[in-house]
Amino acid sequence: MCQFHLYRWVWPRPPFTLAGKPVCVSCINVLSACLGEYECSALLLRPLGLLLTFWEGLLWILTLIGSDFERYLFSIMATVVALYFHFQLLTNLASIAERFDCPEHRRILTLRTVRTVLITLFALPVPWTDYQVLAVGMAAAHIVVAFWLCVVLFSVRKSLSDAPECADGEA
Repeated sequence: MCQFHLYRWVWPRPPFTLAGKPVCVSCINVLSACLGEYECSALLLRPLGLLLTFWEGLLWILTLIGSDFERYLFSIMATVVALYFHFQLLTNLASIAERFDCPEHRRILTLRTVRTVLITLFALPVPWTDYQVLAVGMAAAHIVVAFWLCVVLFSVRKSLSDAPECADGEA
C-alpha cells in the first residue's frame, strides 16, 4: 500500500516504480464506491482517496523530474491521512465480511491493527539510518503483514463467492 517515502533509505526506488502508487490509490478510491453499497461509511473515504491520489501523483511527478520533496510536515500529514484511509477501509472490509459470515473478518481486524502500529512506528521522527537493523526488521514485518493481508482478502473473496447468498452476484 502507500508508504510515501518513509523507506527511501532502505530501498532507493527509480521513478518508474513509483507509478503504481497513484494508480493503486485511485483504484482503491474506485473500490470505495463499490463498497459503499454494503457499508455506507466506505463512501466517506472517497475525498481522502482523491487527496491521496493527488499526493502520490505529485510525489511521482516530482521524482520523475528529479526534484526531491522532503518536507517532514507534509509527509507526516499524508501519512496520517493514509493511515486513517487504510484503517477505515480495512474496518469496512471486515464489517462486510462479518455481515456475510466470513470467518476471516477477525484476521482482517488483527492485520489492520498490526499494520497501523508498524506505519505509526515508521512515521515517528527517529533517525532510522542509525537503527538500520531495527528498521529493516520492521520493513520485513510490514512486507509479511501486507502479503498476509492480501492472502486473507483473497480468502474473503473466495468465501464470498462460495456463499450461497452471494452466488447470484450480490457480493
